[in-house]
Amino acid sequence: MNRWIGFLLLIIPLLLMPACSKLNGQDVTTPDNSGNSGERTPLDEDTTGDGEENRADSSGDPEKTKADSDEEHGDIQNPAMMDYFLPDGSKVHYKGLGNEYAEIDMQVFHPYEDIVMTYEDNGGSLIRKLFKVEEDKIIKLDEEHVDTESNAPSIAEIKQMERQGIYLQKPFEKGASFEHWTVVDTDASVDTPYQKFDHAIVIEEKGNDYVNRRYFVEGFGEVIRESVMKGENDEEFTITSTMESVKQPH
Repeated sequence: MNRWIGFLLLIIPLLLMPACSKLNGQDVTTPDNSGNSGERTPLDEDTTGDGEENRADSSGDPEKTKADSDEEHGDIQNPAMMDYFLPDGSKVHYKGLGNEYAEIDMQVFHPYEDIVMTYEDNGGSLIRKLFKVEEDKIIKLDEEHVDTESNAPSIAEIKQMERQGIYLQKPFEKGASFEHWTVVDTDASVDTPYQKFDHAIVIEEKGNDYVNRRYFVEGFGEVIRESVMKGENDEEFTITSTMESVKQPH
């Protein structure tokens, strides 16, 4: 029974009822988020000593220069967390192996300054996810199956959402951990059908009979998600979703 836990944590959304709307690489109607640009959704009273809200954007941070000099050590010191999502309006196709639902079409939206909304269509269901980007981490606020793409929730609705966990968190150093995840590499080279990536961050979650991994690249976000389970006679069964194409707005 334990061997299924990690598998379900990674791909249980893939196994639920079909949705009425499918992307399958085709253009769909973009949710109407007009008027939201620049608005923030502070779920906590996060302020600096001057009373200013902390922001995910690290531009102008003197530590940014330090990060460049520390790259030789294999640890990524201080990237902006928003850089682990593609720009607003981007479309991504992930090649799937090991399961019919591992192939994914994703669209990325930035309805508010610190909120990212994605739609994932795996051919069996349409999943909407909401993330809040903070200075040192990305929090998953919501994940639900929807029938069609819809407008982003209002700020009031977002404030009412209960945090579902941490998607990615600093420091990006080998051995650092958050929740059930551990950073196992910060300078990985990975090949995808889209392109080869260097300096990928790899986080890993281990159980008795499973290992889940996610591969993140600054400027692109999650380029690979992988789940490895041990079956009968210790035979390994692997499911992967790997970035195959990216279409960014002009």
